[in-house]
Amino acid sequence: MRALDWTLVCAICLLLGFGPLAFGAVQEWAIFSLEAGAAVCVILWAAGRLASGRLELRRSPLFVPIALFAVLVCLQLLGSRTAYWYITWRSALLWAAYGMTFFVVSQSLHRTVYIRTFAFFFIAFGFLVALFAIAQQFTWNGNLYWVVPNRQSGWVYGPYVDHAHYAGLMEMLAPIPLVFAMMSRWQKSQRVLFGFVALLMASTIFLSQSLGGMVAFGLQMLFLAIIVGVRERSRRQALLLLLMAVLLALWLEMLSPGGISERIARLQDPLGKAGASDRIHIVKDSLKMIRVRPLLGWGLGTFPVVYPSFRSFYTNFFVNAAHNDYIQAAVETGLTGLALICGFIVLFYRVALQRTGHWRTDIRSAMTLAAIIGVSGILIHSLSDFNLQIPANAALFFALAALATSPQ
Repeated sequence: MRALDWTLVCAICLLLGFGPLAFGAVQEWAIFSLEAGAAVCVILWAAGRLASGRLELRRSPLFVPIALFAVLVCLQLLGSRTAYWYITWRSALLWAAYGMTFFVVSQSLHRTVYIRTFAFFFIAFGFLVALFAIAQQFTWNGNLYWVVPNRQSGWVYGPYVDHAHYAGLMEMLAPIPLVFAMMSRWQKSQRVLFGFVALLMASTIFLSQSLGGMVAFGLQMLFLAIIVGVRERSRRQALLLLLMAVLLALWLEMLSPGGISERIARLQDPLGKAGASDRIHIVKDSLKMIRVRPLLGWGLGTFPVVYPSFRSFYTNFFVNAAHNDYIQAAVETGLTGLALICGFIVLFYRVALQRTGHWRTDIRSAMTLAAIIGVSGILIHSLSDFNLQIPANAALFFALAALATSPQ
């Protein structure tokens, strides 16, 4: 049984690590691999329970909004309440994979040794991906991984076609080594190492020049400082975060990345560029779509199909998302779906924040704190981008949410 448990933990890590390396798992073969991998993880969990001779379910309060959201999508499919049945069916399969990922993480990562393995894996994974992203940036030849032609119009960074989605990945991963660096249970040399890894990973958010990523990361650090300040009331922790900010600024200055200062300057006038103006128009058009079908929406995954009928401006680009995950959720699943998502978020913070009391010495509590900060980054970034429409990022988001709220 213990061997099956370890196999499941390794399978979860490999599954979540696969998505970012496969260009965010946005292509059909990668989506299928993600779905099949999630199903394999459920099978491994079931095999472990059969081998133990008892079926033990660890109930998470987030199961309720997830189950109700699944019921909503089933009503869209069974009641022909979708503008394109096949796309909603495909999207439902992908979201089922997210649900399975949430389930197996909440059931399997319950022992400290498993949580530590998960944490160390993604510290190493995030560090290596960040190193690769920097190397690719300064040796860019127009191809992903230097060999895969870039056929999209996105702003490539790291293994992602869009730099904002890479930033979303690092928003979720960078808090893990950062929180570990602030723990008192490690030796000084280990804490310095964790701090360096966090610094490198965080720097690539700025190097990617994702404006939404920069803002989200800044607010993440502010949120972490508030949580630490309330819990600890210690100047030392605040000084550590301040030192992190100073070192990050010096590191970016040493690399002299062109364009970062210009991107940061855009914060003074975030709506001054054409791209931002287009996003405002998309949001306004999306509100019209919501008014037409306010209760159950147009169908999960159907935004890019329905939107052209409501578009109020000219563009020669394909509008594949609302660039606001909350607005898009309301379009596709109605105000009912948006309410369930808000309920999920409220329950997440209500449960997770109660489990960070011993984060300086306990790995489980520290990972909970890191997961809270990582999830918060994506939730903030989702106001201006569509990270939760990217399978790799969405799967990791649900895994972190499960880890922070699973029964102890």
